[in-house]
Amino acid sequence: MYKAAAYSPKEIAGMLNIGDSTLRKWCIALEEHQYFFTRTDNKRRMFFDKDIIVLKHLRELIQVQNLSLENASKVVTTKYKQDEEQLSAHRDSDNDERSLESDTQKILNRLEQLEEFNKTLLDTIDKQQKYIEERLDKQEERMEKRDSMLMESLREAQETKRLMIEAKEEAEKKKPRKGIMSWFQRE
Repeated sequence: MYKAAAYSPKEIAGMLNIGDSTLRKWCIALEEHQYFFTRTDNKRRMFFDKDIIVLKHLRELIQVQNLSLENASKVVTTKYKQDEEQLSAHRDSDNDERSLESDTQKILNRLEQLEEFNKTLLDTIDKQQKYIEERLDKQEERMEKRDSMLMESLREAQETKRLMIEAKEEAEKKKPRKGIMSWFQRE
C-alpha cells in the first residue's frame, strides 16, 4: 500500500525558501481558516505532499500576487476545501462503484446458488415422479392381474355350476319316471 512521506518543518522551510518563523505564521493563518496539519506526539507539525502543494500555492499568492497573508490563506483554504470535497465525492463515487460491484457479485453468486438449488430440486422432483409412475404402473399391473384371476375364477365357478346343473338334468333324465301308478306299486 502507498505510504505518504512526512516532512519536518525545517525541510519544508528549505523547500519553500522561507524562514522557520514565516512557515510557522503561514501554518497558523491556515489553521485559523480550518486547514489543519498533522502533528506528532510532541505537538510538532508534520507535512505531507498535499501540505506542500497548499503552502506553495500560499507562497505564490503572497510573494507573486502580493495578497495579504489573511486573504491568501482564505483563498487557499477555500480552494483546498473544494478540492477535498471533490476528492471526497470522487472517493465516495469510487466506493459506491466498488460497493455496487460487490453487491452485483453477491447477487450473481446468490443467483448461481439459486440456479444450482433449482437444478437439484428439479432432479429430485424428476426422480420422485419416476418413482411414483413406477409404483402406479406396478399397482395397475397387480390390479389387472387380480381382476384377470378374479374373472377366471368367476368363469370357472359359472362353468362348474353349469356343469353341475347339466349333470343334474342328465341324471334326472336317466332316472325312471315316477308316475301316479308308481305310488300304487309298492313292493
